[in-house]
Amino acid sequence: MPHLRLEVPEEWLREEYKQATGFDARKLLDHLVEVVAALRMPSAANPSEMAPFINKSNLKHAIVPLHYAHMAGDASKRFLHATLAAGNDTPGRTAAVRLNAAQVMGDAIDNFVVDVPGIGSITVWVQDIDRDRGYSTMQERKKKRDSSPR
Repeated sequence: MPHLRLEVPEEWLREEYKQATGFDARKLLDHLVEVVAALRMPSAANPSEMAPFINKSNLKHAIVPLHYAHMAGDASKRFLHATLAAGNDTPGRTAAVRLNAAQVMGDAIDNFVVDVPGIGSITVWVQDIDRDRGYSTMQERKKKRDSSPR
């Protein structure tokens, strides 16, 4: 199940900051959900056709407040970070496809925050979830427990 996390300095989540700058983290996250849902990749069945990068109905998303988040010790500079954990166990979701998704998401954030003061960095990571390297889900663990002899 894919998930999208937007990490934001906690003071940027306050109503005063929103009023002063116009930056609304909730609107940015909602926008990113739509951007991610619109991403396409070559279909594994037929590479000449395009398939959805993720299934929006499965996408979990949240804002993660960052406390005491500065850049290089400079309290006037903050950063935004977005992580999309989409998984590489889907055929066709290659490293190149994930890199493209990171660039598209980064451009979307850049355009959204063009007038927001104090941004020192914006990073995006489209992470691979490889179940062979220690990733597990609640559903998988439950299925395993339910199928094991008691």
